[in-house]
Amino acid sequence: MNQRVKLGKFFMRLGSFIESLAVVVMRPDDLVEFNRSIYASPSAIASWASESLLDEGLTIGEKDLFSHLPIKHGRLLLLGLGGGRDAIALAKMGFEVVGVDFIRELVAKAEENAARHGVSIQGLVQEVSQLEVPPASFDLALIFAAMYSCIPTRERRVKMLTRIKAALKPEGYFLCQFILEPDKQPNRRAELAKKAFALLSWGNRGHEPGDVLRGTEYMHLFLSEAELKAEFAAAGFEVVHFQSEEFGTWRGAVLQRLA
Repeated sequence: MNQRVKLGKFFMRLGSFIESLAVVVMRPDDLVEFNRSIYASPSAIASWASESLLDEGLTIGEKDLFSHLPIKHGRLLLLGLGGGRDAIALAKMGFEVVGVDFIRELVAKAEENAARHGVSIQGLVQEVSQLEVPPASFDLALIFAAMYSCIPTRERRVKMLTRIKAALKPEGYFLCQFILEPDKQPNRRAELAKKAFALLSWGNRGHEPGDVLRGTEYMHLFLSEAELKAEFAAAGFEVVHFQSEEFGTWRGAVLQRLA
């Protein structure tokens, strides 16, 4: 574990505001590594690969996104494979699933779990924001469990979206889940202090209002629909459907690749 990740974890133990500095002392790569260290723990791997979670299949919100999708089969790129919960459900629906995750043990577990459930999936060990797959090779891509909010900085998210767009066939679709909390207004002075600390510590200069540690995981809480839609548009995606507030703070959107 590198020194900035260790320093970030140290700040977490020190109280409310000091704890919030953990997300600015760590640079984007450090925040990714921070989250990786959480998911790579034996208890996390066991939880994400548990039979009880696999049996849950797709959530209500995920099923709603699929109901707004005009395609019902094809080659599917799943970002955030985990233990295979959604991959297995999607393979049973008839999709050819290729799943990506940055935890090697979870990828292996997902492939084993899929075989035990009578379906086949292909797992790739990659960090999703640094995606490397053949261009124009998927009909559909998706990122569920609000994992879009786990990608640090707008710049990194837009670059990830651009890679996803390149992986899709012309007019392909992308289903995206994120955390949207428009009623959460950040403290202006606190945000200025965090920016200053990021500069002084040579930390995350891409820090944004909405960057938090939720539980023990880094998350970016989106504070408006406009913030999300601007990122989608910057990468060349059109919003086909945006879930309403009835889905709470965990919402999603159906996007289509523009030519």
